[in-house]
Amino acid sequence: MAKIFKNNNNELRSGWKLVSIMALYIGISFVLQIILGMVLGVIFMKGTDLSSLNDSINNFIKNSAGGLFLSQFIDAAGFIIALIIMLKAVDKKSFRNIGLTSIGIDFKDFGAGLLFGAISFTAIFIVLLLTKNISLQNSLGSPKFSSYTCWGIGLFILVGFKEELLSRGYSITALNQMKRPWLSILISSLMFSALHLLNPNVKALGLINIVFVGILFGYMFVKTNNLWMPIGYHITWNYFQGNVFGFAVSGNEAHGIYNINVLKDNILTGGAFGPEAGILTTIVIAIGILVVWSMPKRNVSGNKGYKMYENA
Repeated sequence: MAKIFKNNNNELRSGWKLVSIMALYIGISFVLQIILGMVLGVIFMKGTDLSSLNDSINNFIKNSAGGLFLSQFIDAAGFIIALIIMLKAVDKKSFRNIGLTSIGIDFKDFGAGLLFGAISFTAIFIVLLLTKNISLQNSLGSPKFSSYTCWGIGLFILVGFKEELLSRGYSITALNQMKRPWLSILISSLMFSALHLLNPNVKALGLINIVFVGILFGYMFVKTNNLWMPIGYHITWNYFQGNVFGFAVSGNEAHGIYNINVLKDNILTGGAFGPEAGILTTIVIAIGILVVWSMPKRNVSGNKGYKMYENA
């Protein structure tokens, strides 16, 4: 019976670890969201009819830049609490051991990831514009800044950290108890894609591309021995996609400094799901994997953090 829960090294099996952290994450986030709703209820109660209180709260959370950020902050807080519980109570590890090393030492990886993500999505935007699959409502020289421009930076920093800590840092580390690193990357990437199944306007190619980008991020994790490059790439990919160029981000509505018209719903544009459901993203990810492949394998830095291979 014990073998169902523990492996030969007397460790909780990776599958149970992933189930546990997701259950904790969902439960803690649910409680925090209730608390947030109560606090907002007190705030919005002034001057608001009780019958429309819920509508006011939902409108703030879903349709304002500050509300979207606050909701994401609460969600990220729920995950971080769950992660701390798992690391301390079950894994007996630190954040450093799952790849969140000192940014002071590995800042170059973070900077490279930020640049890599920005360039990658800008290339997609340029191709779509030049092929007349999209058009701009305002010219490149006339960006329209809004509250979403600033709040979006914070929002996608939270998303980048949360999703990379979960889908790469914790998941790959837990799965690698099997001692099959590339299988760990593949399984974690499939899980990462599954988290987007309920996104608005989801498409099959979009889910496939999310698997591919998960593999790219996992490969970055392997080559650098830290999470900073995939975190950086994740942040700027999402931010440039949504808050700069105004595309839907994995099906979710965005507010960019440029307003675009998607003239064609096809395999290039990805339609309402956004370019992540387009073949251009597949090509860009493939190029990204080749770029990471060309990088030298990194020895474990002075952080003494994550180690994908036992002989690394």
